[in-house]
Amino acid sequence: MAPSRGLISSIFIRLMAVARYRFIVELTVIFAAVWVGCALLVYFLEVGINPRIHGPIESIYFLLVSMMTSGDTAVVPLTTGGRMVMSVVVILSKLLTALLCALAAAVLIERKLKEEMGLKMHTLQKHIVLVGWNLKGGQIITTLRHEAQHHSTPILVMADLEQKPVDDPFVLFTRAGHPIRGESLARASLSSAALVVLLANYNERQHADALTTVNCLMARKANPGARIVAELLDPSQRLYLEAAGADAIISIGDVGGFLLAEAAVGNRQAQQLLDSVARRPVEDADK
Repeated sequence: MAPSRGLISSIFIRLMAVARYRFIVELTVIFAAVWVGCALLVYFLEVGINPRIHGPIESIYFLLVSMMTSGDTAVVPLTTGGRMVMSVVVILSKLLTALLCALAAAVLIERKLKEEMGLKMHTLQKHIVLVGWNLKGGQIITTLRHEAQHHSTPILVMADLEQKPVDDPFVLFTRAGHPIRGESLARASLSSAALVVLLANYNERQHADALTTVNCLMARKANPGARIVAELLDPSQRLYLEAAGADAIISIGDVGGFLLAEAAVGNRQAQQLLDSVARRPVEDADK
């Protein structure tokens, strides 16, 4: 009983901490107070006179039907006081119901907009995070979805975009700058992710690998146990990504980037090819 009571108190405090939720709670309380208070008033005015009113329960039900619909025509107040109370109740109920519906719609619209714009706080476990977005993002998501082990795994995209890059209801989105940091890490639940894929920013040809390295450092610091797959533009910068904690590094100069999705899903043949490429001297990779 005590834990459930504490949970209810916690939820109530959180609701009251946000202005719009507090307004909804206040309107709900006002609605309930008008309902019960006027029901008891009608009971005292109509009891012994109205054959349909035998006790407070009948009066409360009678008022609820009248407030939520156009009224129960089989139950009509017979006293002047009862009719006055009923008139006030019907008017107030319509106003309160309209306000509650408008606020509920505003909350739902705001939540949808936050989700599309990448401002929603996500609470996920063992999910996949794509940091950055480029032409390979869609291919990686498609490859992951075709793998049995990742068929239903949540996929979250962290990118500096105005809205979600793919029209997929099962792909989540969090807006994040370069490099990733602060609140965006919390919104993406990166600390509990199972796989992190770092995509290169093609708009930053000179500093793309440096940004990827910083993102790798931030991801590894936030989640020491996650598998990190990173995309590399300049093969000579491989050592920096290795030092930053990347588990697999895919260099466009070495393999053309076609193994990025396969490495993300843990394809053994792709990993063997990447290992063999990684053992090549940097001078050979640059030729």
